[in-house]
Amino acid sequence: MKLSDTILWLSSKSIEEKIQFNEILLSQMTIMNRAIWSDSGYSDKIKIECLKWSNELAHRIWNLIFELRRGEDNNSENELAENINFYRQQSKDFAGHLGATIKETISRYNHFEKS
Repeated sequence: MKLSDTILWLSSKSIEEKIQFNEILLSQMTIMNRAIWSDSGYSDKIKIECLKWSNELAHRIWNLIFELRRGEDNNSENELAENINFYRQQSKDFAGHLGATIKETISRYNHFEKS
C-alpha cells in the first residue's frame, strides 16, 4: 500500500483509531530501530544516521498523539504523511526500513481491529 493510500485510509478513522494507529507505529519503530542497530551490513555512521531520523520522527508522532488525545485533529494524517516523507528523504537507508515498518503497522492495526 502506498503512503498516500495509507493516509487516505487513516483519514476515515476516528480520533481513537488514529491514536491506536500511531501508538502501534511507535511500537513498530522500536522493532525497526533494533533491526537497524543489529544490521551488520551498516557502518556505525549509517546506523546512527538512521536512528537519528527515527528519533526525530518519533518526536513528531508523539506530538500528534498528544494533540489527538486533547481532541484536536487538524488533519493529523496529513501531518503524519508530511513528517514521514520529510524524514525518509533524509536517508535512503532509513526510508527502506520505514516502508516496511508502516506496512507492518497496518497489519498489526488490522489484526487488533478484528480481535
